[in-house]
Amino acid sequence: MAIPVPSEQKEEHPQKEQKQTSAMACEKEVVEYRPGLLILYSDGSFERPSDLDVRASADFDTSPSGVATRDVIIDGAAPGVWARIFLPRAALTLGRRSLPVVLHFHGGGFCIGSPSSAHIHRTCSRMANKSSCIWISLYYRLAPEHPLPAAYEDAFSALMWLRAQASAVMAQEGKPDISLLGDETSGKIKADPWLSEYADFSSCFLSGDSAGGTIVHFLAAKASRENLRPLQMNGMLLLHPAFPQEAPRSSVELSNVKVMFFHKSALPPRAPFGHPLMNPLHPDCPDDLSQLRLPPALVAAASNDPLLPGDVAYFQALRRAGHEAQFIESQGMGHCFHTSYDESSPAFAGSISALEAAMVAFIKRNQKRDILYEDACNHEGDILYEHPALAGDGDEAEDITERTMQIVKIREENSAQIETSQELS
Repeated sequence: MAIPVPSEQKEEHPQKEQKQTSAMACEKEVVEYRPGLLILYSDGSFERPSDLDVRASADFDTSPSGVATRDVIIDGAAPGVWARIFLPRAALTLGRRSLPVVLHFHGGGFCIGSPSSAHIHRTCSRMANKSSCIWISLYYRLAPEHPLPAAYEDAFSALMWLRAQASAVMAQEGKPDISLLGDETSGKIKADPWLSEYADFSSCFLSGDSAGGTIVHFLAAKASRENLRPLQMNGMLLLHPAFPQEAPRSSVELSNVKVMFFHKSALPPRAPFGHPLMNPLHPDCPDDLSQLRLPPALVAAASNDPLLPGDVAYFQALRRAGHEAQFIESQGMGHCFHTSYDESSPAFAGSISALEAAMVAFIKRNQKRDILYEDACNHEGDILYEHPALAGDGDEAEDITERTMQIVKIREENSAQIETSQELS
């Protein structure tokens, strides 16, 4: 079943800025090859293969995932910035404007990836289905052509575009626009048909994998100083975020060659690991965590991820600063395993399901925040999945809790535990 799109929007085909760096030397060797992601050569040049890209499909019935998708240009952003909207089939049965919105940022060391990349498209489709949310995956400008803070600027443009979408819907209904007074962009943006019909703008989340998790923090920090109304930011999901404080050890997922390439490409020349553009805990970082208004956070990590120490340190810093945060760690798993493998892979299916169940539970808990939720979170020592006020009703909530607790280690630390924890170097 195809979702109707106005004729003037059917012609939208964002220009995908998939530039490739040509080789500078006649002879070169492949030192890193990831099908559909990256070919890195010994002379420092690289290619971004696009052979595994997935085309958008606005038809539920022909989409392999059963999720309708289409690509849109982000008005007001830099040229080439676009997004893919993932609309779950639940939109056909749930009430009008009842679906929370998740603005998602893919990983790839700030250098590779796209919403159309097979593993990113698959992950967002799966999460849209599981969470009954609209997922919007952003194509931001990539390094080394566009080093940081380009990705952060594009993420902020996307958030402002989403805010303008909410205001456009209000204008259609004759409600006063209370959010964008004086914003020249607001009057020029047309309401997206899918968002205006199905999106609940009072329940929005930020999500990101790896470098995308880094983007989530820096976007949330900048947004904390903005008036987002009529948007309401209810939470942020940071999945294996990249907050490197020093060069990580090598792993199957992250070779030292790739880490050094990403670092050199994304940051200013000769910038050390732990640079404040990537590490919010750096002393020179302009934002003090204790002074930011951040939404509740879910920080997901993996025990075999070389970036794990940075994830733990970030979570602990959030709690010290008084922010509401939950930490989960997938045992025996590596960096961003949930995006690299389909659920059909027996070795990873259980861990993927458990992590994504935790993500869905986090979204549902924060979708409509109330006094009961606040009291539950302030009850010292409670593990959130086990608290009756948060677990939901019936067998479904019990099933989510059981599967999550079997595979995912929940570490919900209170302030006293944080103060006495061992410092990570």
